[in-house]
Amino acid sequence: MTTVTPWRPWLVCAVLLTATALSYLDRQALSVVAPLVREELELDNAQLGLLLSAFFYSYAAMHLFVGAILDRFNIRYVYGAFVACWSLAQAAAGLARTFAALFASRMALGIFEAAAQPGAARIIARLVPAKDRTLANGIMMSGGSIGAMVAPLVMISLASAVGWRAGFLLLGGIGLLWAFFWVLWFRPPAEVLKGHPTGITQAEGDRWGAILRDPRFWACVAGATFGIPILHISSSWVPTFFVQEWKLPLTAGLGVYLFLVYLGLDLGFVGGGAAVSLLARRGWRVGRARKAVLVVSTACMLCACAVPWAPSVPSAVVLVFLLNLGRASYGANFLAFNQDLAPGRVGTIAGLMGAIGAFSGALLVWAVGVLSKASGFKFPFLIVGLLAVLGVIPLLAVDWDRPLSEKRGISCAK
Repeated sequence: MTTVTPWRPWLVCAVLLTATALSYLDRQALSVVAPLVREELELDNAQLGLLLSAFFYSYAAMHLFVGAILDRFNIRYVYGAFVACWSLAQAAAGLARTFAALFASRMALGIFEAAAQPGAARIIARLVPAKDRTLANGIMMSGGSIGAMVAPLVMISLASAVGWRAGFLLLGGIGLLWAFFWVLWFRPPAEVLKGHPTGITQAEGDRWGAILRDPRFWACVAGATFGIPILHISSSWVPTFFVQEWKLPLTAGLGVYLFLVYLGLDLGFVGGGAAVSLLARRGWRVGRARKAVLVVSTACMLCACAVPWAPSVPSAVVLVFLLNLGRASYGANFLAFNQDLAPGRVGTIAGLMGAIGAFSGALLVWAVGVLSKASGFKFPFLIVGLLAVLGVIPLLAVDWDRPLSEKRGISCAK
């Protein structure tokens, strides 16, 4: 198989990190100012949960289509176009004056942000070798935690100074500038831009019949169903949890706590990827290294079960920090597993898994609103712990180290 000539792979990962940060900053902005929006629009928790879940429904539906678009067309232009469109949707949210208008703008944001992670995964899969892919994914995905970390500080400051609506408009403008830069700067070899990698045809490595017979595919489906929604729940409800359960005002002090909480995501994305690369360089098989990191990640996520019984705000912050640390490490490894399934369908597979996770996440984000309205946040955090276990066990049960050709009985072109 012909190897694609590397083109600034780690610099590309850093640039993709900034796009991921913008995507999470945009989606997280509403969660941060949710108490203000709830008061302004006179919503209860169940209605707020519906508004917060709007993003995830359209995000999930678009994932069913966006991967095929990313795999088929020139990734330079398509990725930039999606960033520009989600930035316009974010700006539109700042102009929304009713529940319906804000709901619609969040749906639009979900549609276009669906390209963020599958598009980045598609680019990384073409530029970075398998042994370093988890680390590359972690670097890119750490942008999400950076966006989540700065969102409280940025949005609380903007809400106090000029109002939350102006904050949404500002974020939309920044995204448009990023898209313009990307189209001007990203000019890798043609092998990276086109849909299928050099030396492997659709019939050989990417047939849906073979993919659907692969137990690793179904392990990823289970991982998407149970593991992905944990991040959606955390990013959507943690700010409101601290406001309602601990009576913290929406001030800079809460912003600092949320910064620390989402710092766990940043450390988990990069740390989980780096741990796999380190073990691989010490002679571990890549699949075995990923599984070892997943076990540690699950232990961290199980800290969610203790959050409702935390004796103080700092202890609750530490427990949610560990939950996010584990979930981020899980995410970096999960995306690497997705990238292994079909070399010519990376965007499609990542999109499909994102759709499954987002549909599941949308329902669970809404369910947390209903449950917390009735009895607080104890049961939701226990559900998060259960999701962690159910999302990891199938990934540990399958063999990730046998060559793809052996698993499917195919012969890849040399």
